[in-house]
Amino acid sequence: MEGYKMTKRDGYRRRFFLFFLMISILVLPAWSLAAERITAKDWRNGFVEVAKKVKPSVVAIRSERTVSLSPGEGFGEDFFKGTPFEDFFKQHGGPPVKRKQMGEGSGVIVDQKGYILTNYHVVTGAEKITIHLFDGREMAGTVRGTDPRTDLAVVHVEATDLPVAALGDSDKIQVGEWAIAVGSPFGLEETVTVGVISAKGRSGLGTGNYEDFIQTDASINPGNSGGPLVNIDGEVVGINAMIIQPGQGIGFAIPINLARAIMLELIKTGKVIRPWVGIGLQDITADLMKFFNLKEKEGALVSQVYGGSPAEEAGLKVGDVVTEIDGVKIKNSQDLVREVLKKKVGQKVNFVVLREGKRAEISVTTAQMPEKIGERGPAKPAREWFGLRVSNVTPDVAKQLGLTKTEGVVIVGVQPNSSAQAVGLKPGDIILEVNHQKIANEKDYRAAMEKVKPEQGVLFLIDRGGSTFFVTLTEEK
Repeated sequence: MEGYKMTKRDGYRRRFFLFFLMISILVLPAWSLAAERITAKDWRNGFVEVAKKVKPSVVAIRSERTVSLSPGEGFGEDFFKGTPFEDFFKQHGGPPVKRKQMGEGSGVIVDQKGYILTNYHVVTGAEKITIHLFDGREMAGTVRGTDPRTDLAVVHVEATDLPVAALGDSDKIQVGEWAIAVGSPFGLEETVTVGVISAKGRSGLGTGNYEDFIQTDASINPGNSGGPLVNIDGEVVGINAMIIQPGQGIGFAIPINLARAIMLELIKTGKVIRPWVGIGLQDITADLMKFFNLKEKEGALVSQVYGGSPAEEAGLKVGDVVTEIDGVKIKNSQDLVREVLKKKVGQKVNFVVLREGKRAEISVTTAQMPEKIGERGPAKPAREWFGLRVSNVTPDVAKQLGLTKTEGVVIVGVQPNSSAQAVGLKPGDIILEVNHQKIANEKDYRAAMEKVKPEQGVLFLIDRGGSTFFVTLTEEK
């Protein structure tokens, strides 16, 4: 009897378990699907809220400037080629034709008093600037200040109580997090695109400016320039600046921490005063490690010391490798630039360098960065190594090139498919040193080159347009 009761109880338990299992199979997937729908809906609403929060502070910028065009140029390249007018325009030319050129860009309101942050290239040379606000108003804009080195500018409109964007912290952003771009690509105002932060600290893009870009795949197109890149909280983390053509999904923004510092100076004084030590830099490569007897690829190589600069006065030399500044380790040239820019004009800065393998400490007092830093250019022929033809820098050649000295030899020819062409050397470059030996003329150059072993590599110090850098060339026997 007792055994029967146990069996019956077990049956009840078994039936309850099967019933619970059926309910789980039927109901749990529905719960899971509902959860997924809620999550997707939350994300959608998140982007909607960001757009609502940011768009009122984003403006469209129309600029108007006068440009001079040669006759026929305004019709497009080679418009008259192959027509009866081709020879006429070649022979007669005529005076330049002045025309109005319209430009489009974006900006973001950063102050209720009417200050708008944008790109320098959006407003440079503009004779007339029109600002289109989110509420439909149009206002005349005036340039408060520009900074070509970071491609930033501040424009002002006569208005108060404007919607201001919240500025975030670009140092805290992480690769892979959401990125939302807002602006007026191709004149399409209030356009919102979504992507992620693809990379941080991008440099080497050849802009000629300070490079410390945020890379994103949020769609950025012409007209987005100057608009904000924001995070999922609607905070501005960058100012959209450029794209790589014809690449897709590759856009770049100036970090807001850098932009904020520049913006505040432009609002306050209309210009940016920077600290400067007067050196040219390049990153350490595997080849350069060998020639400078370095154990690590870290540091910034001094490739130029400007005459009369704080660096020259302090004793920094070409070939020094900077490893620290005021106790901060330097991994590459961008690190060094960033650290110097944090200093004030007139501030003492402690450089730790490796010179011929030995550690040295040098104190440099920063000065105000000058407007221009000098130029150099091309010349005439001689003998070939690594596919190079060079010539003396005679007084006449120096005068032609605008040089103050006649030191070095000038590259006047680079053989196609040569090792010199492979590393990017070009006519007009000046060779100042070969394997650390100074070159005063072609005789010095030939003597130095007779001693080298091309198959083991040769170190050249090159001057291009007033800036110097090292290259190594190798050639099989």
